[in-house]
Amino acid sequence: MDYSATITVPAGPATAKRAICDEMHIWWTKRVELDGPIATVRFNNSHATFDRGEPVGDTMRWPCLDANMIIEGIPDTTEWTGTSLRWTIKPAGDGSSITLTHAGLNQSLECLEVCTRGWQHFFETSLKAHLSGDAPSPETR
Repeated sequence: MDYSATITVPAGPATAKRAICDEMHIWWTKRVELDGPIATVRFNNSHATFDRGEPVGDTMRWPCLDANMIIEGIPDTTEWTGTSLRWTIKPAGDGSSITLTHAGLNQSLECLEVCTRGWQHFFETSLKAHLSGDAPSPETR
């Protein structure tokens, strides 16, 4: 089963989409490089590069084009390459419901446990805080 979680926030869908696409440096990592639809996020000596492409309806699909995720005890640093992030944003009352599915992040990857904890922090806690008017906690290294 792929990692998937849903958060509900008081921000509307347009604000949520802007935060996900254009404000990654606020909630995910301070080290983001944007080049058109291509986004590279960096953590310490690790990186992942995504093609953010065009959204289809309320869904954005970001294939991971390249990754070098250096995680202690996990020899394959390229596990994220070929996976994809699927963001679905829907109106929910006065705010939004956002579902992130990391397609391919499942038991076939050795990093499942540590990467799930990462998404629990960055998506379920930091992005939610950012869109709720609280202090987010992005990676700063």
